[in-house]
Amino acid sequence: MKRRVYLILLITAISLLASAVSASENAVFSIEPLNNNFTALPGDTIVVPFRLVNLGNETLENITVYLTGPAGAFLYQSTLVSDPIPPGGDYNGTLTLKVLNTALGEYKLLLVARHNSTYSQAPVFVKVKMITDYSLSIDCEERYLIGKPITVKLGIASESNGILSGSVGYYVLGPSGTVFNRTTVTFVKPNQIWTQRILLRNLPVGDYEVYLWANFSGAYKEAWKTFEVYRRHLGYRVGFKDGEISVFVYNKTGSGVGGIPVTIGNTTLTTGDDGRLNVPVSEPGTYVVTLDLDGKIVRIPVEVRGLRLSYEQNGSRLIVEVLDSAGFPVPNVTVEAVGALGRDYSVTNSSGMALINLKKTGYGIVILNAENSNYLGVSATAKTIQPPSLSPTETSTTPPTTPSPTITPPINTTTVPEEPPGGHGTLAVILLISGILFAGTSYLAFFRPLVQEETIDRHYFVKVKAPRLKGLENFRFERQMSALEVRATKGEAKVEDGAVIWEVEHLEPGEEAYLQVLLG
Repeated sequence: MKRRVYLILLITAISLLASAVSASENAVFSIEPLNNNFTALPGDTIVVPFRLVNLGNETLENITVYLTGPAGAFLYQSTLVSDPIPPGGDYNGTLTLKVLNTALGEYKLLLVARHNSTYSQAPVFVKVKMITDYSLSIDCEERYLIGKPITVKLGIASESNGILSGSVGYYVLGPSGTVFNRTTVTFVKPNQIWTQRILLRNLPVGDYEVYLWANFSGAYKEAWKTFEVYRRHLGYRVGFKDGEISVFVYNKTGSGVGGIPVTIGNTTLTTGDDGRLNVPVSEPGTYVVTLDLDGKIVRIPVEVRGLRLSYEQNGSRLIVEVLDSAGFPVPNVTVEAVGALGRDYSVTNSSGMALINLKKTGYGIVILNAENSNYLGVSATAKTIQPPSLSPTETSTTPPTTPSPTITPPINTTTVPEEPPGGHGTLAVILLISGILFAGTSYLAFFRPLVQEETIDRHYFVKVKAPRLKGLENFRFERQMSALEVRATKGEAKVEDGAVIWEVEHLEPGEEAYLQVLLG
């Protein structure tokens, strides 16, 4: 009984398996391309016709048909055949294939049909031909300042699917003809760029054209670009002042231009952002200043003159003469004298002469300094200056016969005539008078300002000294006179309505200030 049951079950299983195998075998189909050889260029679209045949004994539907092959070389299409295909029936359709930037060569693709887990496939062959294409580029600026190096960048970008090879040429034309010319043979791989740089130096002013041409596999192309070399409109001022050679380079609007090369002797510097350059000099002579104004070379001689001084003692004064390097007198030179007791100032007249009051500086060794903004200054040491011997009478300088300034005049000291040696009564009188005068002047020096005036040639001098115990505030000097020029060591001096006006806001205790007037 059991054997009969097992036998029935076995027969049933075999029957079911046979039915399944029969059903699977019934889902039989094939696909074939109606054309399986194609030739195309990158960018082309290929239409692949196909025929789908049902080889089974059951109707088929929803069959997927597609192309496959190398990734990145083609753009593939797929389609779904939803129409029922009866046994023995067929279906004709097409698929499209886009050729991308595919390298030169022959490619094998597969045409595939799939129904559930059943597949059918057939080969399709595509031969990709070479496309010769590329682009040219020239990279340069539109304008270049003369004297600056010029770099031009050339480029050839391959848009081909194969290696480009052929001839390349490039040249530059200027106002006077060909500036640069070169031809070469080269190659460019797919998706790569050939580059070349041209360096041009010292091109003159004018318009220029850059040409680039290439010939790859008979495909000829050319490109060109223009640029200009220009020079700015520059002006300059060169001179000497205050111990320095000064240079100022400016454009047509008056603004300073920086970076201009300036050569003095063996040294080359450049102007600053403000267009200025100052070079100190210490020796007199002729200096040649060379300017490179955008390729235009300008040479300017600058005469640097120095001062030299000599001196001679005349009693309590030191007569200082100031000459230039050529031996000519120099007016308007400030002379400073420094000694053991203090310092004194004076300004040279038209004859180059200045007077120093040795009573202010003291005797012995006196240091002299002469300065003028248009000359190199000079210093000298006046040695063994001796106090003057007493004369029978020493008279103060007579002031000009013009109205007195609106200040308290100083007390001028007059020495009492000296008697020959003899009785002690006369000596006592001299000592007594000297003591009284000393006391008076000392009182003024401590509490009141001292003002002195003096005329030398065409120069009129005024000196004011603040009291020793307090400063001097709002000092004012005014005098009617015919004046051509005024200058002061401190404060403000001017000529107004035929009068010389000098105002000093403040002087420290014991401080001195000087006024010089050039008379008409």
